[in-house]
Order: sequence, then structure tokens, then C-alpha cells
Amino acid sequence: MAVDPIPVPDADRAQPWVQPELEIDEDAIAERAEPVSLSKEIRVLARANRLALRCDPAARHADQIPGLDVIDFPVHCVAHAHPDCRFRWARVTLDLAAGSGASIRDLSPRDEVTDHPVKITTTYHGGLSFTIAALPLSPDLSAERTTEQDVYFPAITTSGIGFSHAIWDFTAIGSAPLHVDRTLRLLATVPAGNTQVPVTITLRAAVITRGFLGAVPLIGRQTAAIPLNDRI
Repeated sequence: MAVDPIPVPDADRAQPWVQPELEIDEDAIAERAEPVSLSKEIRVLARANRLALRCDPAARHADQIPGLDVIDFPVHCVAHAHPDCRFRWARVTLDLAAGSGASIRDLSPRDEVTDHPVKITTTYHGGLSFTIAALPLSPDLSAERTTEQDVYFPAITTSGIGFSHAIWDFTAIGSAPLHVDRTLRLLATVPAGNTQVPVTITLRAAVITRGFLGAVPLIGRQTAAIPLNDRI
């Protein structure tokens, strides 16, 4: 039985779904072996970085197992550093509420390392998995596609298949600055009667700031809900 879709106005889709204020991760600093002292200027500068997610309603399909649906959920991730800062890495964690009965079946992108532009095509495959195809771009072609979301440089590692939480790590390659502007996709099973899936989002990053030799750890948390449409 299909459930009523959750309407998402076009104006709302243009707004960030999750954009918590990034704070200094004091626990991470306390775990360091050497003492670390951050001036007020460094703290203000470190917080002036943007890490945000935007989402559309999940596409919903009937699963092969009765009583379950499969959701194909796109999340667009943006990590943009302050001009006086550089991201060294950024982590996006989506923790689906345990009581929702959701379980992650596949993620896209999966582990990737590249030092040249690549076009990634992700295809939903029968409720079971994603098919991910990578096509290297020639220098001429990549120059024409630099504004597209599927051209990227950072290394990516992922985990979470078979669990209720998904993790994407973006890591800068060498000394190159890290800039993230990517669409992430999560394939998960949910009970057929669910109209939304509660989720806790944790955004972490490490930034190098002007006037400080080490990397400053940042963290932001926010709760939200994954909106579900009717079955396709």
C-alpha cells in the first residue's frame, strides 16, 4: 500500500537540509598528546567554514521482501573553506534511527582515489545495489565540465553497508586544497508503512588555518528526517 508523499516545495529544495554551525571539537583536541592552545582569532577563523547537506525526497521502490520498501536517497554535500583556511578532510555520517527499522543496502560513491577529473554515473539496480561507472575525462573535456557536480579530485572512502549508519570521508590529495561539491546516494530498506526516516547527521572536518601550524578539528551535529515519496 502506497503512503501519501511528503510535499517538498521547490523553494525548500534550494535550502540546506542540514547546515549545523561548526564548532571546535574540544574532545578531539583533548585527545592529542601535546598541549594545544587556540587563540580566539584562530577559533573564529576555524568556525568560518561551511559544511552543508541538501536533499530531495527519496525515490521509493517495493522490495523483494514483503513488508519492506527500498529508498534511493540523494544528498548533495558541500564543503567550502574560508579563504584563510584549507580543509584537510571532511566526514559525513548519516545515522538512521534504530527504531525506524532502516538498513543500508548500498552507497554511492564508494571508495575512490583519483588525481584527475572523473565522471561518475550511478544507476539504481533493481532494489539490490547501485551500479557505479567511472569514466576518465580528457583534459579538453574536463575543462568544459569543471562546473558539473560529477567532476572531483579528493579521495573518498565509505562504510556502512549492512548497518544503520553511513560514513563518507573526503580527504585531500597531497597538498591540494579540499573542496567538496558532490551528490551522495544512499540505498536502504525501510518498513513499507514508514512516511519518513529519522536521521542524526554528524559533520566533522579538519582545517588548517592561517597563523596555526596544526589542523583544527571541527564538528557539527543535527537531527532531521529523510522524506519519502510514493513508490515508483
